[in-house]
Amino acid sequence: MNYLILIWQIACVLVLASLLWMITLILLRIIRTHRQSLYTKQRQQILEAMAQILWDEKGEAAIPDETLWKSPMVPEVFLEFVALVRGEERDRLVARMVRYRVDDEFRRLLRHRFRFVRHAAVEALAYFPGLPTAKAVDSLVERSANRDLRIAGIRTLVAVGAYPTVPDVMREFSKLNGSTRSLQSVLSKLALHRSRDILEYLGRPGVPDLERAALLSALGGSADYSVLGILEAALSSDVPLIRVAALDGLASLEHPDAAPAIASCLKDTDWSVRAGAVKALCEISHDTYAAQVADLLSDPVWLVQFEAAQALADMGASGRELLEVSAISKGNESANRTAALALAELSAMEAVQ
Repeated sequence: MNYLILIWQIACVLVLASLLWMITLILLRIIRTHRQSLYTKQRQQILEAMAQILWDEKGEAAIPDETLWKSPMVPEVFLEFVALVRGEERDRLVARMVRYRVDDEFRRLLRHRFRFVRHAAVEALAYFPGLPTAKAVDSLVERSANRDLRIAGIRTLVAVGAYPTVPDVMREFSKLNGSTRSLQSVLSKLALHRSRDILEYLGRPGVPDLERAALLSALGGSADYSVLGILEAALSSDVPLIRVAALDGLASLEHPDAAPAIASCLKDTDWSVRAGAVKALCEISHDTYAAQVADLLSDPVWLVQFEAAQALADMGASGRELLEVSAISKGNESANRTAALALAELSAMEAVQ
């Protein structure tokens, strides 16, 4: 009898626990649904407010509730909205948001407890240049322990013209463990204003190859023809990564005098360098070396063949003639096939036009 009572009591406890668990799940679902509803509603209100101040011709739109701009959601919604407008409309949107001191709220949100809010705020501040933004973002970069947040801050500093020093950027670069794309665009923009500093950094002893490659590639965007010699000298490096980066920099620099140095890499022992040389010659629109590029249609590496075919296709009549010859020449089926594919692509593009 005692066993039956014990079993009955245990069953009652289990049933009660199950009921409590079900009630808890239902309550959590209700709360989550309610929060989602509030989120959707407030997001819609923010979007409507932004549209209202953007398309109000006199710039006198009355926002029903100015406390709306204090919402942590505003930076995220702003980034979505501002991506949809361009030119004068974007400038007008930013100017009117400054009137409502929304940029002040973005700077305040840089200290928000949630990292995703801080991240959205620092990205949004890229549209609000000025000393207050530069100081607030610089402070965030200094104190933040999160790498992604610091990189976002550096991108914003560059966007607002408060250029960080090259050593500061490279300090973050060295922590990326090979995944450097997030800072490469920053370096390219930095090169426009700090090319001398980049050259000074490159002159330091012991700069790692990955950092050296990133800086050489970025120098091409400096529009400073005085770096031509530095990039050409890097083509003699023993490290293929450095040679490819130098070719990338020369392609971006688009200096016609770089063509001979670039062409010398068409016979490099490393396939990535050969491919980089083809792309660089194509970028500077130099068809003097079309015949040497055509020789790479028979390269043992397919990617080099592909780059050569694409480059010839972009070289106009002379390149097309070489493709036609390669497509029917005997002795190399791979070159025939690659040239034929490039010609077919050219014909298709011409048909569309």
